Amino acid sequence: MISETLILYDIASAPPSRTFAPNPWKTRFALNFLGIPYRTQWVDMPDISALRTKLQVPANRTLPDGTPFHTLPVVQDPRTGVVIGDSFEIACYLDHTYPNGPRLFRPLTTGLTAAFNAQVDSIFTKAAGVCGPLPLNPATAEASYTMFAQRFGVMSLAELQPSREQHEAMMTGLGAALGELAKAYRHTGGTTDHVWRAGGSDPAQSQRPPEGREEAGVFLDGDGPAYADFIVGAWLRMFFESMRPEDWQRLRSWQGGFWGKVFDALEPWTEIK
Repeated sequence: MISETLILYDIASAPPSRTFAPNPWKTRFALNFLGIPYRTQWVDMPDISALRTKLQVPANRTLPDGTPFHTLPVVQDPRTGVVIGDSFEIACYLDHTYPNGPRLFRPLTTGLTAAFNAQVDSIFTKAAGVCGPLPLNPATAEASYTMFAQRFGVMSLAELQPSREQHEAMMTGLGAALGELAKAYRHTGGTTDHVWRAGGSDPAQSQRPPEGREEAGVFLDGDGPAYADFIVGAWLRMFFESMRPEDWQRLRSWQGGFWGKVFDALEPWTEIK
């Protein structure tokens, strides 16, 4: 008898096995939140292309030279025969196919969440240089780093390593960007001066939040999370897994410790199955 347990294909890490990349984290958060039974199948990075080809899932990224680039997560649902290889498409599929529990998307918010997803991805991707080596499987780490170099169009990842000054500039920029993002949690509209002021809006320029949101809530809307919250949480998890400890503690402390509170609030949906 074929098991009907959904399969989450995730990138293999150094022991102990754990999720460290943001897009697989988005899917793991979603599965745990919805309470869908699933199991994880770990895949080494050099084997991802062969897996997606075998499952007939087209690439969802493109290298600088225009060739396809295969990534994870991929979800295979034996109950329906559906195989999907993009984290946002997976979230939409899960929300539609398993409607009897909590919902990832609140009514009429899918398009807005897609735009938010792109914004948050941009914020953290620009600062990815502050992360140290990813916790890749040591057995295939060299080949994996070669793949990363190809993705960024360089000969080796050493070319992407920031200097101490560049690292500090990235941290400063990330802090400013997250300060602007924190406004969304207070429902103040996200007005920003970052175009002409590198540090973003002056903290002294206060914006009046709606009644009841004087303090930023750890979830964007309501008393519990939706998929938008998991988008942010996925990136926080990635940075937690790959930043130097002192940098992570610095990030947690920004905006009066707000990002540490967001990280901790999403802990109930982080189980590795």
